[in-house]
Amino acid sequence: MVPPEVESRVAPPLVNCPECDSMLPQGLGEIECLLCGAVCRVSHAPTVAALKEEKVQCPHCMTVVEAGTDKRPADLTCAACSKIFTLTRKIVKVEIECPSCESNLRIRPRPGKRELTCPGCQSSFFVTF
Repeated sequence: MVPPEVESRVAPPLVNCPECDSMLPQGLGEIECLLCGAVCRVSHAPTVAALKEEKVQCPHCMTVVEAGTDKRPADLTCAACSKIFTLTRKIVKVEIECPSCESNLRIRPRPGKRELTCPGCQSSFFVTF
């Protein structure tokens, strides 16, 4: 049986590669740029502290559990009911405005150039992260 998942409320900041200025994959530690291959060390003390101190509700008994680790995903055991659940990474989304109809689109940012099609007006446009 797969343990239930709870999404973290804390996410590492989005940062750009110092070599090519494109967006790095989200995370902390040694991150490799997908476009130029540069290896960058990403650290952010406030985020690490927030990840370690994050409190979430146990999906089984609704007791508040402190994560105690800056790694995601993390398997946690509730002290009240002794059941296991997984604390997953927060999925970051950004809002992009359609240049044709000015609708707001929420997408997951990824390094590089992407073509998007607006669901409202069906026009295509490019975004670069």
